[in-house]
This record gives sequence, C-alpha cells and structure tokens, in this order.
Amino acid sequence: MKSKKITYLFFVLGIISSAPSQSAYDAIHLMDREIGFGTRPLSMGGAFTGLADDYTAIYWNPAGLGSISTPEIYTELSHLNFNNQATFLGNINSDNQSFTRFRSFGLAMPVSTTRGSLVWAIGYNRILDFDDNLMFNGSSGISNDIGFYLNEDTTFYLFDGVQNGEVYRHEQVQSEGGLRQISFGGALALSQKFTIGVMLGLLGGTEEYRLHFSQMDSDNNYLDYPADFDEYQVIQILRSDIRAFSLKLGGMLHLVRGLKMGGVITFPSVYQIDEIHSMSDKLIFDDGFTDQTEETGEWFYKVKSPFVFDYGLSYSNTFITLAASGRYRDWSQTRFEVGRNNYDDEDYRGFLEENTQIRSVYHPTLEYHLGGEVNLGIFNTQLRAGYALFPSPKKVVIDRNQDKETISGGLSIGLDENVNLDVTFLRNRWSRYSADIYTPGGVSENIYTNHLLIGFSYSF
Repeated sequence: MKSKKITYLFFVLGIISSAPSQSAYDAIHLMDREIGFGTRPLSMGGAFTGLADDYTAIYWNPAGLGSISTPEIYTELSHLNFNNQATFLGNINSDNQSFTRFRSFGLAMPVSTTRGSLVWAIGYNRILDFDDNLMFNGSSGISNDIGFYLNEDTTFYLFDGVQNGEVYRHEQVQSEGGLRQISFGGALALSQKFTIGVMLGLLGGTEEYRLHFSQMDSDNNYLDYPADFDEYQVIQILRSDIRAFSLKLGGMLHLVRGLKMGGVITFPSVYQIDEIHSMSDKLIFDDGFTDQTEETGEWFYKVKSPFVFDYGLSYSNTFITLAASGRYRDWSQTRFEVGRNNYDDEDYRGFLEENTQIRSVYHPTLEYHLGGEVNLGIFNTQLRAGYALFPSPKKVVIDRNQDKETISGGLSIGLDENVNLDVTFLRNRWSRYSADIYTPGGVSENIYTNHLLIGFSYSF
C-alpha cells in the first residue's frame, strides 16, 4: 500500500539541517565581492588609495579627507544588472536579475585650525553586494544518490541512472543583499606633506539565499515500486544577518607638486552571522500521491577576516590625473572563530576542520587598479576611465577567466561652482564552476555584470 510506504519514508540526504552547513567558501564569500563605493573612485578602476581627496576617502584612504577645504555632502544611487550564462550537460541557459538601490550618503566637515588641517566625516555607505543568480536544466544519467529509508533495514535510491535511464533536472539559485557601513572618519595634517586618517565603521547587512530544485521522470522511466516517482522538489531558504566592526588607518604623503603616495591598513574584523534556514521537499508519485517534509532552524557563528593592505600613487595637474593602486590580502588567514566552551561540541569542531580547508585551498592575492581623469576644459567637465583585476582567492585555478576583470568609465559635470553630477559605468566579467549534491557533474558559468552609478556632491 502506498500509505504504508509513506509511513516509513524519511529523507536521508539534506543540505540544511540543525547541524552547521557552513564551509570554507561561506567564510570567503563574506568579503570577496567588496568593491567599495563612489562614482569617481570606481570610474577610475578603484585606483584611489593614493588620490583620495573628497568624501569617498572615508573608505579608500581616510587620510585623504585632509584635502577637503570646504564642507561637502555626497549621495549616490546604483543600478546593477547581473547576467549569468550557465552550461549544464551541454545545455546553455541564461538568466539575469536587476537591482536598484540607494548606495551612499555622507558629510565631510573641515574644522578651523591655526595650522594644518582637521577634517571629520560621517556617512552611510554600501560597500559590497551579494546579488547573484543561476539557472540551469537538462537531462542527466548521473545519480545524485538521493536516498530514503523504506524500513529499518532497507534504503532505496530515488534515481539510479544506470538501469532505468535519465531524469530531467532543473535548478535555480538566487541571492540578494549586501553589506552596509556606517562610517565615522577623520584626518589630521601632521605636517605640510603628511596627513594621517582613521575610519571606524559599523558593518551590517543581510543575505537572502533561495534554491529551487526539481528532478522529474519526464520520460516515464521509473515505474517500479518504490521508485515509481514522477517528480522530486526541494526548496531551501537562508537568511543571514551580518554584523561587524571595522577599523582603517591611512596615511597620505605629498612627494612633490602633483605627486602623492598613500597607504591604508584595514585591521581584522570579526563578523557575527545569525543564520535562519528552512528546507522543504516534496516527493510526487506516478499515482499522484505526495509526501512532503519541512525543517527549520537557526545557527550562529563568527568569522574573522585577515589584514588588508592598500597602497597607491597618483599624479595630477591642471589637465590630467593618473592613478594606480594595489590591495594585498591573505585569504588563507580567514578563520571561523570557535570559543573554548564550544570545543566539546561536535558541530562547532567542524569549523576547525573548515579552517584547515581554508588554509589549504585559499592563498594571498594582489589586486591591481589603474585609472585616469581628463579635464575637458568646457563646462567644468571631466572624463574618466579605469581598469581593475581581482585574482581568484583559490590556490588552484584551472581557468584564469575565474579572475574578475572590471572596465569602467565615467563623466563628471559641474552644474555650477558648488554642485557636481557624476555618472559611472562598470562592466565586470568572470567565470566559475558550481556543484551541489543535487546536480553531480556541476555547471560552468560565465558571468557579466553591468553597474550604473549616479552620484551628486554639493560643496558649501
């Protein structure tokens, strides 16, 4: 009887459960999409560490705030279009999503001093986006080992892929959210040539992750009890709330007229993640009988980020500005934090194993950023362009296309002596390989994003 069969059906495999499912990738993922903010810096490829001279210096190099001589208000909007072309078992699937968001609002205020300069700043800035999407489908003859207990002594597998034939699989994964930073910064000129700056940031954000998977007996190959299924469906939902504290220390040195050099140290942060997850699966049989289960849970964990070192050089004159910068980060020093009181907990000890995985799989990277700006000499207008390369944090990269490249450009128009309107466009591209227990064999992805930023600044 089908009802008797359902009485003894229990799902054996599942990604989400009361035990932690966090992996080395989850720790790296918290930081590997960080691009910062600012229409001018991003239009110049992010090459702003040695140039920073407006409100956006609060992120790129807080010492650059010392260059501000009049109070300044800055605000920014962004529109992101995320395109993914996925290849699964020879089938090519394309999907795209768009996101429009408020990105930044801040104020920089010089303070009157008898010597040198003192400038403070405060603001809200979005520095990282989790937005992502992936969709693919195709017929597969590779078993994904989804199994069920029929009774205490017998396990049957929903799909064997050898005796009965292929099934049709469809999967869609979506993520959205980001990290926002409430920043407090200040800069002090220690001499005519050297300025130091500091930024204290309160990081907060969310990521909402959704996975929809279905496995269908589209050719009606599976007819025999107990694997006489028509379709198997899985829905997973995760919401992660993230909090952290950030500290940056920067310096800016004026070498000769028009030539500047800057450096920034970003100290390690401890990210606190509160994750709520749910999973439901549904098994539909050929006669229409349906078995469905649901599970929810909550998990709390911490991740410690490594030091980040930024350095840059810039040259400016009346007509042109050129800038270059780099960012060094040792991803292998990222760590799940486990307290002494949790060492006896088997679930938390799994984090120590993931720390070993982080050390063996990831390595240091050095980002490159180049940018330029030309003063067109009419209507107080500047034309900008830039390039950036973000190497993959993985030690072993089969395809160098997994390194992310960014090409950028922008235009700044002075609406009057005090008001500037900036428009920036970013084009990113990279590739990656994804796999999970539902789709053995994995999927290859080519990803392209188009990012439009509109910034408005007012000096008074």
